[in-house]
Amino acid sequence: MRTTPPCRFPTLTAVSIALVLLLCSGARSEPPGDRAGLAWALVQETGPEPLPAYHLHLDAKPLRKLMAYRERIQHQAFLSPDDREWVTATFSHEGERYPVRLRIRGDLPAHWRGDRLSYRLKFKTRPFRQQKEINLILPWDKHYGIEFLQTRIADDLGVPCFPGRFVNLYVNGRDAGLYFESEHPTAEYLERTGRTASSIFTFAFYWSHYFGKSYHHAAFVLPGSRELPPVQGIGQIKQRATYGSDRPLFAKKQLAYALELYRLLTSGSKQEIASRAGSYLALDNFASYVAIQDFFGSPHGMSLNDNLRLYLDPTSGKFEFMPWDTSLRPLDARLSSPGASLDELLTPEDEVFAVLLEVVPQLRERKDQILRRLVADGDRYRAELSRIHARLIRLYPEDERLRSDATTFDTQLLANLKTLERYFARATPRDHPNGAD
Repeated sequence: MRTTPPCRFPTLTAVSIALVLLLCSGARSEPPGDRAGLAWALVQETGPEPLPAYHLHLDAKPLRKLMAYRERIQHQAFLSPDDREWVTATFSHEGERYPVRLRIRGDLPAHWRGDRLSYRLKFKTRPFRQQKEINLILPWDKHYGIEFLQTRIADDLGVPCFPGRFVNLYVNGRDAGLYFESEHPTAEYLERTGRTASSIFTFAFYWSHYFGKSYHHAAFVLPGSRELPPVQGIGQIKQRATYGSDRPLFAKKQLAYALELYRLLTSGSKQEIASRAGSYLALDNFASYVAIQDFFGSPHGMSLNDNLRLYLDPTSGKFEFMPWDTSLRPLDARLSSPGASLDELLTPEDEVFAVLLEVVPQLRERKDQILRRLVADGDRYRAELSRIHARLIRLYPEDERLRSDATTFDTQLLANLKTLERYFARATPRDHPNGAD
């Protein structure tokens, strides 16, 4: 029988000890042997798989630095790229040790104000499982099984996505509990999934700079709505050049190309968008992406915002949408009335998506075809979500939030599927301006 390991910390100040207690508060010791076998198996995809145990070790100095940084940002409402602190640590898994750089991950306080933290890790000398960067994310931020299911659906549709899995994290020998591991986009990730290292773009309005390098971002004036008097603001495109910083001219060309797309979608006429969108966008990918968002009723990533990820395929010269941070939202209130349309899911901020679906020939029909297929496979996806949640609850029976949220998400996905089935059952060619699918 394996006994609970002692909490072996280096000689620490009271502040450092406070951080360790904070990171591990309410957590269990590493499970004894009778919970480390079948009871700790988690069927995530293809069959029984042990829940991976990840270990982070921070020496006294980086621990103090992380604690001081966390205290400093406690009352911030948003964490910008200008205000992030990295520390050194050691990551280990199955006896293999990896030196890493580590920071608190996430833009919003949910990632750092509670008794647990989300982390970004960069592997300094060699990759871990062919990964150079990973995120260890508090699982409720990813709606537990919802993000994992979204990656499964995206993979079924051939849509590029960020693979992830559930893990158990230990910090300086103490159990920090359940986390969702998500690979961060790197050249290695793209190449491993059959894609060429290139740029991935995100849109927002609150970054002052990104990595301090001019070719990593561009500021621009946000146009006013086509329907309302112009209200101007400053927005930015964030560029992650996965091929590194040694090709600045190539990166600038790609950024200029992304700005061309942005200006077309936000300032071009409907005629221009209809005729030129296919030159910039992989339209079948866009249709699949929107179908995934409709399936979950997710408002995230449905406009040019910071939840949108666009991969520029250098071989085709077209942008591909990558699902990220998908959430599950009720559909019944928005689709229950007789004249309701899936366009009801789009808000005024989603004008770009609405215009694309309206003016690009056959795009809405293709999206609805894909969504119908997802709904037809809905029982399989719902069963998979229920299995994931059931096993997580079995592993973490004391986690009341997990139990409550999992029940809510299982019930809501079933309700969404029933709503979509009723919607398609009553849909007619007249429901869609471009005709039926």
